[in-house]
Amino acid sequence: MQLQELKQRLAAEAKAAGICSEWYDFILKASSKERLITLFVKGQDFCSENNYPSPELRAEFADIRARFGVFCTDDLIAAKSPRSVIAFDNAAGTVEYGNFDAGQVWARDNSEITITARNNAFVVVSIDGAAKVNVTASDNARVSVILHGGECQTQATEQARIKTTDKRK
Repeated sequence: MQLQELKQRLAAEAKAAGICSEWYDFILKASSKERLITLFVKGQDFCSENNYPSPELRAEFADIRARFGVFCTDDLIAAKSPRSVIAFDNAAGTVEYGNFDAGQVWARDNSEITITARNNAFVVVSIDGAAKVNVTASDNARVSVILHGGECQTQATEQARIKTTDKRK
């Protein structure tokens, strides 16, 4: 699909889901697929709440999404020290943090992720849908888990701390 058509279709889906006019304009003015996927990462709250974009349009980013930490369908995740990871559909794999890394992981739908945090890493994990996440923290690592759905198993050793906030209704 050509960039112009992709932007038009993404904007139409976003507008139907109730996106604000400012972000609607951002989509239409995006200069590349890379810029569009950056908007997806920054607007993850909207995307998650509205199951946006559709699987058909997500497929248009298959060639670049892993570079931006976005994994979907049946992608295999193997990431070390990423700033952000967004996993949905049936994505599965591992994410590792160490030293003084800071990162954020979003797991939703049927994704399955194992997260390891070591040393002085700081990680925020948001879980939604039927996602399954296993978090192991050691040394001085800090992990904050926010459960909107799904399930999470945690294990902290040494001075590591894992804080879980359950927001399920």
